[in-house]
Amino acid sequence: MPEDPIHRGSVWYSHPSWLVKRWLKQLGEEAFELMQANNQIPPVGIGWNPLRGSLDELEQGLARAGAEWEASPWLPHVYRVRHAGNVLTGSFSQRGLFWVMDEAAALVVRLMDPQPGERILDVCAGGGGKSALAAILMENRGEVAALDLSARALRRLEEARRRLGTTIVKPVRGDAREAPGQFRGWADRVLVDAPCTGLGTVRRRPEVRWHRDPADVPRLADLQGAILDGVAGCVRAGGSLVYAVCSREPEEGEEVIAKFLAHHPEYSREGSHPAFFREGRAALLTEGAVATWPHRHGTDGFLAVRLRRH
Repeated sequence: MPEDPIHRGSVWYSHPSWLVKRWLKQLGEEAFELMQANNQIPPVGIGWNPLRGSLDELEQGLARAGAEWEASPWLPHVYRVRHAGNVLTGSFSQRGLFWVMDEAAALVVRLMDPQPGERILDVCAGGGGKSALAAILMENRGEVAALDLSARALRRLEEARRRLGTTIVKPVRGDAREAPGQFRGWADRVLVDAPCTGLGTVRRRPEVRWHRDPADVPRLADLQGAILDGVAGCVRAGGSLVYAVCSREPEEGEEVIAKFLAHHPEYSREGSHPAFFREGRAALLTEGAVATWPHRHGTDGFLAVRLRRH
């Protein structure tokens, strides 16, 4: 095995040298555990959708599909499923008894803590997985506006809406940076799952490590800051804003938040978290943020911070 740690990480664990160097600086020797976790095939995260049937029906369907599963240690009624091919295709999937999402992404929605009857704005909504989960947690009561620039993403979102029965989700095409034009002061809660390097998802998308370079980190951090500035006016007084990225690079996480707070004194970090994060789930919190790692938590790498508008 090569003696130089950067060369060793690059050769032995098949990660680009610039990324190995970054993670060694951030994590020390623990970086090798992260890289090893990135090279293992992850399970599929599947969660129960009570809008479409019972939990028993879901578990029986998983068994009939020949899947192997275990309960998530972090989320109720969520499973880590292996051999999920038959689960994700065919009539069982179309029944809408489950949603598919990595646990870390679902934890972001739990941090937002949407309540029945509220107005939720999910910007950069993509295929709408988090919008759908918000609607499920809201018992399909209230409004969820799912905003995205991509027509293709909104078509996927509409398909998921029909399959899951999340009728309160409304697809909206638009740029998050211009959202106040339509949603100023509208939302009880806003979710910004921002475009990012995706370096927390390497175990699920191995090609990401090779498709990124060092310049992507500051470039995307600038975009993330612009999106946050854009949606700041969409939250009502007393409402909350959750910022999340599937990356653990500091420039995309804590540094973006620090810059935002410096320019928006009407916001502050939440001093407390939803009851969901008490007891065992407190292990997911680092300095008030939900912070997950593949090698520590068995999830994708995410950072999520909740802010309050005064």
